[in-house]
Amino acid sequence: MTAVRVPWSSASFLAYLGGLTILASLLALLAVESSETGGFGLVFWALLAFVVVAFLAFAAQGTGHPVTAGLFALSAVAAFVFFFGAVLDWFGWLPNVHDDQVFISGFHFWLLVLELIAVAASTLALWLFRFPLLVFALAASAGFFGFDLLSNGGDWGAVIVMLIGLVYLFAGVGVDRGPWRPFAFWLQVLAGLAIGGGLLWFFHGGDFDWILIALAGLLYIALGNRLARSSWVVLGAWGILQTAAHWSHKWSEVPAYLGFFLFPFTIELDGYDEHHAHEWAGALVFAITGLVFVAIALLVARRSRPPTAEI
Repeated sequence: MTAVRVPWSSASFLAYLGGLTILASLLALLAVESSETGGFGLVFWALLAFVVVAFLAFAAQGTGHPVTAGLFALSAVAAFVFFFGAVLDWFGWLPNVHDDQVFISGFHFWLLVLELIAVAASTLALWLFRFPLLVFALAASAGFFGFDLLSNGGDWGAVIVMLIGLVYLFAGVGVDRGPWRPFAFWLQVLAGLAIGGGLLWFFHGGDFDWILIALAGLLYIALGNRLARSSWVVLGAWGILQTAAHWSHKWSEVPAYLGFFLFPFTIELDGYDEHHAHEWAGALVFAITGLVFVAIALLVARRSRPPTAEI
């Protein structure tokens, strides 16, 4: 199966932006309908949404626009899963999906069925459209199924998430070595997110925890350089920024203005409203972090063979 290759360009960026915006809008619309209509009404609107986006996907594929077709196919998968979930909910078989804990606690047979439907729908869409982003939907659905089957949340749940991440890592490495390399990217993204999420579950409190997160970030960068997968580098750099945000938050008020760097755990540190003696320290932390990134970039560029472009 040959993957649809998506070279970076202004057109591909806008296509991705538009397609993902449509996906988000579709899910938001169906969520609104779920609160305003019930039973058959929600099933009807979900089915209508699926038919529309599936038609657009096949129409785009038929006119020679594989990227657009793949993006509409992703929305079609989401709409179909929502439709199937609406049918189950209409029959009263789904657990209370408005309960925030339903996806991370307890055993729910029909929720597992819904996740298997998501796996099947993603697999079919991937086979029909060969769009790499559909691997994300497939792997995420399979990951949710494995998590709900084996875990009730808590520390054990975090361990399961990390184990799933390791499975995706090895699977991604294997796919990278074969003719289906473009499909491996999203496996590596999910692997990094799963392993990193588990690490943040265990290490997000004290100073030593955030030092460990920074070290994990350095390992991510090294792994990304070794595998030639930039997703690991991006996630590793993000983890290092979380450590910088922690120390900056501790020493000054700078995180109040750089909140987009903060992981939600860091905003609950004690003493946030206290006066800090050295307000400049927070800015200095981020400046030093930036220098560290530049130094790592120079080191990676120097060791690359063949040499990378001048940076």
